[in-house]
Amino acid sequence: MKYIEYAHYDIASNETEIKNLITEAINFRPNSISVLPTSVKLAKSLLPLSIKLAAVIDYPLGVMDQKSRLISVENCIRSGCDIIEIVSPSYFLCNRKYDKFREDITKVKELCDPQGIEIRYILEYRVFTLELMYKAAQILIGHEIKTIYPSTGYLLDNLSDNILACGLISKKVDKIQLISNGNIWNDSHIDLIQKTSSVFGIKCHTINSLKKMTNIYGQN
Repeated sequence: MKYIEYAHYDIASNETEIKNLITEAINFRPNSISVLPTSVKLAKSLLPLSIKLAAVIDYPLGVMDQKSRLISVENCIRSGCDIIEIVSPSYFLCNRKYDKFREDITKVKELCDPQGIEIRYILEYRVFTLELMYKAAQILIGHEIKTIYPSTGYLLDNLSDNILACGLISKKVDKIQLISNGNIWNDSHIDLIQKTSSVFGIKCHTINSLKKMTNIYGQN
């Protein structure tokens, strides 16, 4: 596993705190840094060209209407994002409205593809059944969305369960790239990540976990 990214989604952080955390994260040279839409412009002003900027859309529940989701995507593209990470529309998936899910993907691609913006979708294994996760992943790979997350990280998320979800999805949809985003708190979690072969990358939510992962896998 070589892909390492850092995410900061704390709504209680003020601009100074966000700036300090992003500046510190830059020192470890992750492949990308992901922020909420409200922090995109600030993050863009800080990041070197070698680190991609990602914005998470409709976080954490995936319950915005389609028009609002697309407006948010447009705004983040204008502000300089390289990657759009969009929470899967939970209502469509939970109600098996797969045509609506495909429409959502198509409309996001219409905004992102002409600008060369990478699209990633976020699922939620704490809410969706495994069969639903498989179906969503198959639909995504069919639309050339190659990278997904098994969880938003918003609900209680055990790293072992997160990695297990990655492994089960990768067995069913072998062309998909899974980024594990379970919380890393201690050395046993680091050991667990090192032993897994089912994930393409890891999303770190703290500077300490980013430091630990960088020490193991090196800087990009």
